[in-house]
Amino acid sequence: MTSLFRTLFFWSLAIATAIVAVANRATVQLSFDPFNSISPAIAFDVRLFWIILASAFIGLVLGSWSSWLAQAPLRLAMRENEEKIRRLEREIEVQQAIIVKPSNSRAMDLRRA
Repeated sequence: MTSLFRTLFFWSLAIATAIVAVANRATVQLSFDPFNSISPAIAFDVRLFWIILASAFIGLVLGSWSSWLAQAPLRLAMRENEEKIRRLEREIEVQQAIIVKPSNSRAMDLRRA
């Protein structure tokens, strides 16, 4: 159910982004000079949908990176737990090798008694 919701949400978001991009095809001036808005030192004429799509892509990358960093403690704990599991499994194997299993003839003698 979660997968279906996630798929519907992201496809509807993709369609909405495409609609906004198609509706905003006009050329705008992209300026990187915050102090002079009349004649900026660095300015480009760009179609508005490129700015929208680039902003969405940057948001996606930054959100993914932020999520990956937030999950770092969980990944560390999982690695530590996996190492503990491996160590304990090795200890179990060693302990099982130490245990002397009774032979069949002796086990039968014990059952008769």
